Amino acid sequence: MNFESFISNKKLFLIRGIIALILGMLLVFYPSSTVGMIIKLIAAFLLAAGVSTLLFAYNSSGRVWKNIPAMVIVNVVVYMLFGLVLFSYPTFFLRLIAFLFGAVLLVCGLTQIGGLFYASRTSKVHIGFYMLPLIITISGIVLFFAPGLSVNMLTIIFGAEILLYGISELLTAWRLR
Repeated sequence: MNFESFISNKKLFLIRGIIALILGMLLVFYPSSTVGMIIKLIAAFLLAAGVSTLLFAYNSSGRVWKNIPAMVIVNVVVYMLFGLVLFSYPTFFLRLIAFLFGAVLLVCGLTQIGGLFYASRTSKVHIGFYMLPLIITISGIVLFFAPGLSVNMLTIIFGAEILLYGISELLTAWRLR
């Protein structure tokens, strides 16, 4: 299937729309469990990638363990460990990501405010220019200090956007009739 038929096929619009609607509703109405399930699916994928890499390397090496390159073994170990950690502690992983995103937003927002303040010494800076950096800073504070709350809120917002995408796909499929 080429790209043109992938983006213009009515049935694919319907399938993408229905999948997006289901995923969006799950993310909006069950944010904690849905995101946890997605993290566990990613962990399962990593575990499967580790096992399949090991099996492929074993078969490619003439079925002799000694012939498998060390870097392949390291790759398999990293896949397996990361997959096990994600599978065992999905909430910790999500909060860690929210914490890191919060730190980045906090630093970016404060840097922008500082830059605007510095620029205001030499030229007039309208107070409206401070609004977006202030919102970024506040978002960073929320993500940094309350990552559990913010993960659910971000998940709900993402779910609502996926719902809108699903509706758009279904409307497009209907228009292609």
